[in-house]
Amino acid sequence: MNKFLKNNYISLLFLIPLFPHIDLNLEWIHFDDLPIVIYFFLFFIYSLKKITIHDLKIAIPILAFIIFISFQNIFLYNNSFNTEILRYILYLVIFLHFKTIESDNKLFLNLPIYLFYFLSCFSIFSYFLQLNLGTDAYNYWNIGLNNNEWGFTHGRINGFQAGGPNSFGDLICILGLYSLTSVKNSIKPIIVVLSFLSCFFTYSRSSLLVLTFFMLIILLQKFDIRNVVALVLSILFVLNFGLIERFSSEKETEGILDRIEMQTATAGYLSNQNLPSFLLGSGFNNVGVVNDSVGSIENFDESLRVTGPHNSYLFFILKYGLIGFVLYLWIFKKFIKMLINQNLKILINDTVSLCIVSFLILGFASDLLHNHTVSWLVYYLLFDRNE
Repeated sequence: MNKFLKNNYISLLFLIPLFPHIDLNLEWIHFDDLPIVIYFFLFFIYSLKKITIHDLKIAIPILAFIIFISFQNIFLYNNSFNTEILRYILYLVIFLHFKTIESDNKLFLNLPIYLFYFLSCFSIFSYFLQLNLGTDAYNYWNIGLNNNEWGFTHGRINGFQAGGPNSFGDLICILGLYSLTSVKNSIKPIIVVLSFLSCFFTYSRSSLLVLTFFMLIILLQKFDIRNVVALVLSILFVLNFGLIERFSSEKETEGILDRIEMQTATAGYLSNQNLPSFLLGSGFNNVGVVNDSVGSIENFDESLRVTGPHNSYLFFILKYGLIGFVLYLWIFKKFIKMLINQNLKILINDTVSLCIVSFLILGFASDLLHNHTVSWLVYYLLFDRNE
């Protein structure tokens, strides 16, 4: 039992998207933090002593980023040690921990697939059975079906974690692509159907577009009529549930314009900043966006839902400044270099690279890379490419 736990406590990471944000009446600790707390504890017991100086080299970029945001928040903005810093410390630990995991650990390789099966089935069943498990401590999105007034659908599905249906769709998209390129050929049609339907019922346009685009590339590379039929039938099926209307209705185009408005306002706000603020950023949880307004979170009415600009890269510059953004990109340095030097055909058949690319593309349409209940997955994937 001890040996099994020692070799497989990495599984705790895959509980993060399954634990709702429920208040435990403990300072800084909520229900969804428990897998992380236990993970840290087991890392210090089993893995920390195995880390060498040579192992630390792979984690230098993320360590540099942590140092920057720590100095930025504590010294420049008189902010306390916050959860944002703790999250990036988690990603640092992931990088260090993975150096100690045996490469032939099948559970380690299959965990994304198991998580995909569960989340995709949850999305589909929640839609048809109209499951609603209530809201979490954020008191905004329901876990399961969220009713709406669109007319062409009775609701959209959110997962167990904060971030809403769009983030849930992003998570399904990435896990679906990983599973599609990892399972046996005989199972691929099932993955196609599950990923397309479950992503669709979140009604996240960007997630569905990215999923469909990369899925078509994968399926056409290794053509199998069963997979193509599965995709076509899935598309025909969801036509009955508002596929066309989600992209064409007047209300929905207003939603797209709202995001463009947010991103344009953020770009304008950044262009009007003085040089020190542009270079160093605004720090953690100091500046937010509501429609075409960008400014101090304290200046917004409490009834408003303050968010980011729905563009992860603008959000990084807004929070961490140009210096912080460059340091963040340094984490992806080896991966970006590999993309530049890699043959496109080889890249398409590379499961890990394909998923990281989808992550980065989705970041243009959402605050995905700041949603720590989803973004932990990119560090799980990125480690392999930083080797």
